Amino acid sequence: MRARTVAGVVALQCAVAATAWTQPVTTGEPRQPESGYIGQTIPELEVDKCKGPPDGTTPADRTRIGEEHYHRGETLYTQGDYQGAVLELVSSYCLVGYYTILKDVGQAYERDLQYEQAIAYFERYVRDMPETAKRASACAPEPAVDRENVRGRIEVLRRLHASVLTETEPAGAAVTVQNDSGIAARAVSGEQIFLQSGTYEMVVEHAGYESKRRTITVEIGKPYTYFFALPRLTGRLSVQVTPPDARLFLGDRFVGVGRVDMPVEANEYVLIVEAPGRTTVQRHIAVISGQVNNLHVELEAKPQFGRKQLIAASAFGGSVAFGLLSAAANEAQVTALAAAGGLGGGLLASYLALPEHVPLAASNLAITSALVGGFAGGAAALLATSNPKVWLPISGAGILVGGAVGYYVGERTKISTGDAAIVNTGALWGTVTASLLTASFGTSGTVSAGLVLSGAGMGTIGGVLIAGYFDVRRTHAALIDAGGVVGMIGGLAAERLAFGASDGTNSDRSTEHVADFTLGGLAVGLIGAAVLTRNLDTAKLPVAPTLGATTDAVGSSTLTYGLGGQW
Repeated sequence: MRARTVAGVVALQCAVAATAWTQPVTTGEPRQPESGYIGQTIPELEVDKCKGPPDGTTPADRTRIGEEHYHRGETLYTQGDYQGAVLELVSSYCLVGYYTILKDVGQAYERDLQYEQAIAYFERYVRDMPETAKRASACAPEPAVDRENVRGRIEVLRRLHASVLTETEPAGAAVTVQNDSGIAARAVSGEQIFLQSGTYEMVVEHAGYESKRRTITVEIGKPYTYFFALPRLTGRLSVQVTPPDARLFLGDRFVGVGRVDMPVEANEYVLIVEAPGRTTVQRHIAVISGQVNNLHVELEAKPQFGRKQLIAASAFGGSVAFGLLSAAANEAQVTALAAAGGLGGGLLASYLALPEHVPLAASNLAITSALVGGFAGGAAALLATSNPKVWLPISGAGILVGGAVGYYVGERTKISTGDAAIVNTGALWGTVTASLLTASFGTSGTVSAGLVLSGAGMGTIGGVLIAGYFDVRRTHAALIDAGGVVGMIGGLAAERLAFGASDGTNSDRSTEHVADFTLGGLAVGLIGAAVLTRNLDTAKLPVAPTLGATTDAVGSSTLTYGLGGQW
């Protein structure tokens, strides 16, 4: 603000006295803003909205009141209240309309850092200065020189840029500022951008996060700060777990039991699935934006170990096997010594030879195979001879061979405890069923041996086939075994109710009754347990719907459908 109070008053007085207005008083009709360049507009000026003086106001009154406003504007300008100064100076201009006040308003706006308004008023000052303008005082600059100085000032202000700072969460987002004329600037969040005044579209992007767009309007020379919190892109995670009581975690966050189908942020995760008695599974997964990640996780049963069990069984089996092997000597002392040596040898050999972690399935299979081997060896020998000096040692050898074969097969095939249990169940009940049949029919030693041998073999083969087509759990096999035991007890109870206690007059007939009822109870128990527990396990048969075509009797083609599988 020029310190020219006297010059301003003189200029006002000269303008009023001459009644020749350099700039006529505005009529109060607003002036429409110009469109300017792309993204820019010329601001509307306060002097374009002046209201006319009150009715009955004389030129002298207008000059006096305009002078008062002018003095207050100068005072506020000096005190640093530039907005107040603008109000007073505009009021003065609206009363007297002298063009030099436009420059004073522009200077107040410039000090207030509102450069666009300042430029607009400076441009109006240059435009409204008459060619015949005179110096207001001896110390005032020549109007033509002042016009060029103000034009230079306008150019300097126009070259000022707005400063834009963009912060994002997460940091490091790419920031693009553009308008209809193209891309104005590119930067990374945290870097300053310098823009010409105007309206722009700001685009903020970060890999793995949703983009944000915002329309911004910046003015010449002003600082601006923007903040964007970018949400992560989301995908969908769908996980099906076996068994259905398994718990699922994403990292440390619990997300569901048995199944989860939920939207999650696109990112990499560690999926943890756990269930009682099952091996915990950890998988590194990636959820991609806009896609569904389908997974099926099957938890394997925790490995169970049977080293102690197999050591004990080896000691007992060794004792029995070597005792039977020594039966050919037909001397009690030799048999006792052989049994004692087999006990110690089996205990020591198994303790030293067996690894630390013997799978329980292999241990169970070895024990059952030893029993089956003993029965099968003895039964096979009985088919040839009834001499105990022959079939008893063969039975002992069968125990040793069967145990070794069972352990080897269990280790090589990595059989599960459930599959081993169902194989053992088949062998056990096949042998028991054959033994009951021999008692029921009262067969001779050779025929009985053949039946027992066939029953053991068929039962073992049946157990192997069931294990091949079904995932059988150990619990399921135990329930079937329990059903067989309950059935046998029920059969014995039914026989006692039907025939009462045996009087010993016909022991063969009594034995046949007991065997028949026990065999019937066994069949009912096994079948009933199998039916009641049929949904505990999942079939391994790959069954799928099939479509086909066939030709009927008249030659027409007919569509067929059904189920197909492979076994």
